[in-house]
Amino acid sequence: MSLYAFGLSGVWTGIGSAILPFKVIEVLEVSNVEILGYQLDKNGVLGLLSLAGLSIAAFIQLLAGNLSDREPRPGRRLPYIFIGGMGLAVATVLFGYAGTFTSLFLIVVGMQFFGNFGQGPANALIIDHVHPSRRGEAAGVLNLWRLLGAGIITVIVFQFMSRYDHVESPEWMWYSIILAVTVLVISALWTVLSLRPKRGTRVFLPRVTNGAATAAIRSVTEMTTQRVQITRNYLFFLIALAFAIAAMSSMQIYALFFLQDVVGLENPANGADQLVVIIAGSAGITVLPAGLMADRFGRDKLFFIAGTLGAISSALLLFADSLGPVLLIGVLIGLAVGLLLTLTWVVANDLVSKQSAAKELGYTSIATLTGAALARFSGVGIDILNEVSENLGYQAILVSVSAAFIISSLLLSRVASNPSKAISGSDSPASLSAAN
Repeated sequence: MSLYAFGLSGVWTGIGSAILPFKVIEVLEVSNVEILGYQLDKNGVLGLLSLAGLSIAAFIQLLAGNLSDREPRPGRRLPYIFIGGMGLAVATVLFGYAGTFTSLFLIVVGMQFFGNFGQGPANALIIDHVHPSRRGEAAGVLNLWRLLGAGIITVIVFQFMSRYDHVESPEWMWYSIILAVTVLVISALWTVLSLRPKRGTRVFLPRVTNGAATAAIRSVTEMTTQRVQITRNYLFFLIALAFAIAAMSSMQIYALFFLQDVVGLENPANGADQLVVIIAGSAGITVLPAGLMADRFGRDKLFFIAGTLGAISSALLLFADSLGPVLLIGVLIGLAVGLLLTLTWVVANDLVSKQSAAKELGYTSIATLTGAALARFSGVGIDILNEVSENLGYQAILVSVSAAFIISSLLLSRVASNPSKAISGSDSPASLSAAN
């Protein structure tokens, strides 16, 4: 059940953090990129490309999740996971051929489309298969595999890309893409085949009637236009989740350029792979204990710890001017990320009903993609401020990240200490116990 997260996170992190920055530099060598008359630099282009497709991704994740909720057969999530995984694999291969900003933009949109077509239904697998009393443990296992995928694949890709030159050694990028695609395909097939019920479903062909599709689209439209009422508590959770994702995404997206411009590494890929190992390793040893402690002791106090660690670590990066201190700070970052990944997913699963799990978790996809969009759009601001003063943009983003960690932890602690239903009139109460 968790292996799909391994392959999916491996593609997103490996491609987004280790290959896309190189593609951005190559695109800028071919032609300038202008938006509303403003010429974008590398951070702005990277942010724009990372931002590309996020709006359609939110809609697709909601729609696919809603359709999978309406499917009565056993194994109802599996066709979407299979189609999404295979489509993302094809789009990732095409990514390697992109040589212009337009082609790169369109392919990134396609990757977002297929990746979220499978992600929406996959979000509900824990609710489908795990008892509420063990969802913290399940979330810990899920996020462990997610971190392992992101860490292992990204470290290998950084090693490959440290040898990459688009003229003299282009094969190293293709080795990276082949690795990411192979892992994705294997993980998608493993999840589909291992969760396939013995009878009662045809895994590879989703059965969607016109009525079901129309109803699902109408439901998604209602969600996106705020006609469906969510509770105030759940709204606080979504806002907090957006801040948390914005903080974590900002540190991931611009890490390569930070190591190049601030730390001064001539080959930042060599330093980035070490940083990935440190962060992923620290987060990896945290996610399982976090899930177990969340089940036993509650969530609110752990959110305070996560926010404090995130705020301190991002603030300390303001004073880092060499790789050694950055790696040490990476330990604190990893601990904060591990706690937040597990705890937010536990609370999200607690707040939704089993009957409409994927649809209601679709709200979290909007919050997640909003936070990711904010992080990516900040690339333009980094470039503008860097022109005012050397590295001022990086300093501003680190201060913003520190503030985002604090805000998210305060809001999440409030939600965890006073749980309520996700949707007004939901057919199932929140699963958090009063003791939490």
